[in-house]
Amino acid sequence: MIKEMQSRPKTIKLDLKDRKILTLLDENARYTNAQIAKRVGLSKPAVEYRISRLKKNEAIFAFYTVINFTKLGYNQYKLYLKFQDTSIEKEKQISKYWFESSNTVWIGNLRGKWDMAVSILAHSNFEFGKILSEFMSRFSSFILEKDVLLTEYSPIYAREYLTETKPSEFVYGVPSEIYSLSEIDKKILKNMSNSSRISIIDLADRTKLSRDIINYRIKKLQKENIIVQYRAYLNLPKIGIKLYKVILRMKNFSPAEEKNIKMYVEKHKQATQLLKLIGSYDLEIEFETENENQLYEVLNELRQKFSDVIRDLDIVRVTETIKYDFFPFNI
Repeated sequence: MIKEMQSRPKTIKLDLKDRKILTLLDENARYTNAQIAKRVGLSKPAVEYRISRLKKNEAIFAFYTVINFTKLGYNQYKLYLKFQDTSIEKEKQISKYWFESSNTVWIGNLRGKWDMAVSILAHSNFEFGKILSEFMSRFSSFILEKDVLLTEYSPIYAREYLTETKPSEFVYGVPSEIYSLSEIDKKILKNMSNSSRISIIDLADRTKLSRDIINYRIKKLQKENIIVQYRAYLNLPKIGIKLYKVILRMKNFSPAEEKNIKMYVEKHKQATQLLKLIGSYDLEIEFETENENQLYEVLNELRQKFSDVIRDLDIVRVTETIKYDFFPFNI
């Protein structure tokens, strides 16, 4: 689980070597320091020092494991909330409620039309309904408006804007055969979900499993497409980047037009995620930009290219990430 600082962080300057290191850690957080050193053109101690400095300066919050929860039988629901009659303390209580939920993947505080967004995992609409009802029974008097969206599918892309890197994509939400986790698998995933660079020795110490068993189970989980990526969770404001969500309602949205937009997002260096939604919105695109002017350049291009199919859109900025955990479940 990850909690960002609420104060506005002072940005740090990254040189080209720092950016290359961040790119490689975002490509595969389990690259060894020696592997990174070879790719970047530094010594192993220099890489170790730079990673340590980036963590100390909070440019990196954590190293997380992307887990394909779709293959575990879960759907992702997006909950957008607009508050009313709330104090800062009450909003913290709402954040804490979702932070402690064993079904919550991501929580973000927003600026714009919505005040908070929550990504929730559930096996069925019925299960999600119970989760939402429990929340509303406690906090409904503080909710002016809410919107619930089902994620049909969502590709996640590499941060190509940091430095030149090979394009990569992971798509969750696409139906597939359900994989049954063993108790050993659950222990491993729980300990790696927000500590993907953990050594096998430390993982063995935490789980009380042998190194041979851990190595075998990790390789199997990768082969079965349960573990799909190891990435760096970056403190974007700390490196001078803002995260925006552009949420769109579409018209005349044919499969061909959907494919065209997906291809546009896939090739766009500032785009890091696309979500195809079922509900009052149809698409959500995440863009990471240096400032609002860069964002609006992106939006103007988006409108020009797809004016025939975009009905309207809302823009929210993620001001704080409260939780990001692909394996939030209790074990």
